[in-house]
Amino acid sequence: MNTFQEAPALQERPDTNQDIQLRPPKATDGAPVHNLIRKSAFLDDNSLYCYLAICTHFAQTSVVATMGEDVVGVVTAYIPPEQPDTLFVWQVAVDTVAQKRGLASKMLNHILERDNCKAVQYVETTVTEDNAASRAMFASLARRRECEINESVMFDREEHFLNLHDTEFKLRIGPFAAANNQGETS
Repeated sequence: MNTFQEAPALQERPDTNQDIQLRPPKATDGAPVHNLIRKSAFLDDNSLYCYLAICTHFAQTSVVATMGEDVVGVVTAYIPPEQPDTLFVWQVAVDTVAQKRGLASKMLNHILERDNCKAVQYVETTVTEDNAASRAMFASLARRRECEINESVMFDREEHFLNLHDTEFKLRIGPFAAANNQGETS
């Protein structure tokens, strides 16, 4: 019989004066990432195993933000095999202790500046209609990268989700201007 124990939440809140460090995730980040996602109002909670796989298989296209030893932010993303010029951003979460610092944008930029993303000219993601924070972050990315943002239905509430989930709209940002593909810092 398998026994699952919920990963503990942060026992003590991190000192908010600490610097935030960005790095690729590792397997031991799976449980803290899972907890962070579970606390988010707009993100679908997946299994702990899923986050362990993401933190290992997609580490080079994902990022965690840490304050000391605590994970306070995450962007999970990957490059679809059929679209080597596209980074698909799956989930973005920032703990309340690290909000209001532009951390989500910094994490996304951190991924895009990596060598394995040099060929990336587009960012894609899905968002529900009511997810204003994500929509604002991706609109800001389009403005900073001086490119278009196109929206279309990716997964329909009735057709794909059997009325169990709101429609997920695909946002496609790009193509990036050559000068903006590397070195963006804000």
